[in-house]
Amino acid sequence: MQTEVQNNAQDRTMTAGFSRTRRGILLLVLPALALAGVGGWVSSARAGGPDGDEAGAGPMRRMHRILDRVGATQGQRDQIRAIWTGLRPQLRAVRADQKSLRQQMVAALTAPSINAGDVERLRKQTMANADKMSGLITQGIVASAQVLTPDQRKLAQQEIGNGTGRHHHWGPDAP
Repeated sequence: MQTEVQNNAQDRTMTAGFSRTRRGILLLVLPALALAGVGGWVSSARAGGPDGDEAGAGPMRRMHRILDRVGATQGQRDQIRAIWTGLRPQLRAVRADQKSLRQQMVAALTAPSINAGDVERLRKQTMANADKMSGLITQGIVASAQVLTPDQRKLAQQEIGNGTGRHHHWGPDAP
């Protein structure tokens, strides 16, 4: 027979072990789910550009609005279109990789047995892929900005600043 003190000690040990296990799972699953969400957000940053294809419709419209505001010439618009046309195949490939990684992450997290090593490997691949996407987009933005004059870039900055808070924002506006 166990005494009440021993029973309480055993209960606390079992509860503490369960809590540690639960915390470990949460510490693994929550970042992975967050990464899956980031992956979705990154893949929603379409692989398009300012040439009117459907995949880049939102960013394309914004680019045209900025180019209208800064008074870009047709030659500048053509140069910027060529920049994004050249990047488009790479952006699409990275986006396809992101979709595959997201599917693999979901499969790894919903498997009967979760392999933490596999999840970590997928997390690292997802982050590397997001970095690649970010690098390509930055390359396009820098090349596009170099086509514009310093005065046009200053006007573009004002237009981009006016959009802060409107893009990548979910829910109602704050009062």
